[in-house]
Amino acid sequence: MRNNPNDTNKVDNAFVLMIFCVFAASVFLVLMLGGSIYGNMIDVSAKGQSERDSISYIRAKIKSSDSAGSISINDFNGLQALVLSEIIEESEFVTYIYHYDGWVYELFHEKGLVFLPEDGRPIIKSDSLSFEVTDSGLIRISTDFGSLLISLRSTTRRFLIG
Repeated sequence: MRNNPNDTNKVDNAFVLMIFCVFAASVFLVLMLGGSIYGNMIDVSAKGQSERDSISYIRAKIKSSDSAGSISINDFNGLQALVLSEIIEESEFVTYIYHYDGWVYELFHEKGLVFLPEDGRPIIKSDSLSFEVTDSGLIRISTDFGSLLISLRSTTRRFLIG
């Protein structure tokens, strides 16, 4: 009995097709895993950016309002708030930075007007926010992302804590 050359070609073709399928499946698997890893890296990067933005935003607001007696930590409708005061065209305005409903909020208005926490503008999603004045006169900002100590340049380092 002789070997049929067509049988050998069929086995060769089947073997090549099987190797190609294994290669294609491997490429598909690597692409799927790579896409998943890339997505996770993007999520971690976005979270890290949000963390840096929240503290940097508050730090910038404090530094821009750094003058004697213009920064205090007070109660705002039952919430702890950083209060930044400034005079604009002979009227006093205040900015409240506080945590409400899972967000860091900012509310800017003329002093003496009454607003509710939901009237502010949500700035950054956060699970927590607190302010503290240390014994050395530094302001500690704490969020679920971490904390930061800020030293003021103003000559009077007295804070109103209410």
